[in-house]
Amino acid sequence: MKLVTCFIVAVFFYSGSYAQIPDGSVAHDFTFTDINGTTQNLYTYLDQGKHVIIDVSATWCNPCWQYHNSHVMDSLYSKHDTPGDNTWKVFFIEGDNNTTTDQLNGIGTTQGNWVAGTPFPMMDPSGAALNDFLSYYNVTAYPTLYMICPDRKIYSDTLNKGNKPSVATWEYVANMCSPVSVTTIEESALLHLYPNPATGCMNIAMQLKTATDVTVTVTDIAGSTANQKTFSNLNSGANSLQYDVSKLRAGMYIATITTGNGSCEKRKIMIQ
Repeated sequence: MKLVTCFIVAVFFYSGSYAQIPDGSVAHDFTFTDINGTTQNLYTYLDQGKHVIIDVSATWCNPCWQYHNSHVMDSLYSKHDTPGDNTWKVFFIEGDNNTTTDQLNGIGTTQGNWVAGTPFPMMDPSGAALNDFLSYYNVTAYPTLYMICPDRKIYSDTLNKGNKPSVATWEYVANMCSPVSVTTIEESALLHLYPNPATGCMNIAMQLKTATDVTVTVTDIAGSTANQKTFSNLNSGANSLQYDVSKLRAGMYIATITTGNGSCEKRKIMIQ
C-alpha cells in the first residue's frame, strides 16, 4: 500500500495530476500538539495577522524527504518566522495515521531522521483528528503544501504543481493574500503612500492608535524582498515617514507595512 502511495506522490510532483482544495477556500481550524508538547492552533496565528504555511508529508515518502532536505522550509522559518520578520508560521504535519513519532526520529520504516536539525514545529497527529484534517484539506498525496492567508483563505495551486516550490515561490504565493485588516493603524483609509509612482523617496503617513514599531518591507512581483526598514518607537497619533526607494529599479512592487503587534497592510506601488 505504501509503495502505491509513493508512486502517486511522484506523479503529483512531476506531472501536476492531482486533486486539491480550490484556491480561495476557507481554511478549517485545527489544534494539534507538536512533538515538543506545545499546542498549535491555526486560527490563533491567523488572527495575529500571520501567514501559515504547512508541509503535510509522510515519513516513508521519498519525494517528501527530498523536499525536506532541500531546506526550503528551514529558510522560510529563518526569514519569516520567529527568527526573521515574525510574519509567518511554518509547520510540518506527518499525515500518515499508521506512523508514530519513532519514524520522525529515524526509527523503523522511514526515510531518515526528520527531527534532527528541524527548527520549526513538527506535529504527528493521529486518529479522528488527523482524519478530519486530511478530509478538510483534501490531502490525497504527499507532500501537500498549503499557504493559508491571515483572512483564512487557502492557496495551493502554484505550490503543488510542477517543480517543488522555492523560497521565492512561497513568497510569491503569499503576495496573493488579500490585505490584512489593521488594528494598530486606526483605519486603512488613514494610511497613505505618496507619491505613487515614486522616485527617490516615498512618503508614508499613518495614524496610530498606540506607540509601536513599524516595519516597511518592499517586495517585487516575484515575492523577493527588495528593501526593508524598521521605524522604531513611533508615537501614537499622526506619523509621517520617509522611505528611500532610490536604489530600486523601475517597476511594480508590493509595500507591506507591519506594526509591532503583527498587523499589516499591503499596497501596490510603482517605482519610476
